Amino acid sequence: MTRQRLSREQSREQTRERLLEAAHAVFMQKGYALASVEDISTAAGYSRGAFYSNFDDKTQLFFELLRREGESIDREFERILGGPVTDAIGLQEALAGQYSRLYQDDKCSLLWMEARIVALRDEKFREQLNGFLEERYAQITHFVEAYCHLTGTPPGAPPREIAIGLMALCEGVSFSYRCVPHIVDGKTAESVLAWFMKASIAMPAPAAAPATHKPATSRKKTD
Repeated sequence: MTRQRLSREQSREQTRERLLEAAHAVFMQKGYALASVEDISTAAGYSRGAFYSNFDDKTQLFFELLRREGESIDREFERILGGPVTDAIGLQEALAGQYSRLYQDDKCSLLWMEARIVALRDEKFREQLNGFLEERYAQITHFVEAYCHLTGTPPGAPPREIAIGLMALCEGVSFSYRCVPHIVDGKTAESVLAWFMKASIAMPAPAAAPATHKPATSRKKTD
């Protein structure tokens, strides 16, 4: 049986995918700072020329990995929020369940940890990461607003603040799960994430404080 020959576009896509897979492994083994284009190209089985035919530099490749991980996560939340809502509690549980399992993904969690460490030391990288984070916050904000619209639940805080909190908490729990698993084991990680997710998206907005009126004082009549 003869193997079907790949088209030029298919071959380029295959090269790109192999470079991305190899880069992730190299970044996790050496760290972003020590990883070189040569390391990534060799691990993928290609030349430096093949690398530069697909990516400008290792930074562009790194953010492509982050973008793909984000899109993979988004697809699951879009699926949960995409149908008609017949059970608001069920929707909340489904969202919390999905969110509470995000810490398990080593590929995504370790990549984000590396990004944060690099950003502390590299100002140019930090600027790019900040721009990418704004995109992530906007997407999570959209999910929070979609949930509130579908269920008629007013957000307990500005949706963007909820989005920032949910992302920061997930990163922190993921880090703790990997660094101090005797304290934050899998069960604890899921419980913490699920509880905070449900609390943040279902918490009623604080009621406005009642207006206070100073008692009227009578002015003494003077002769």
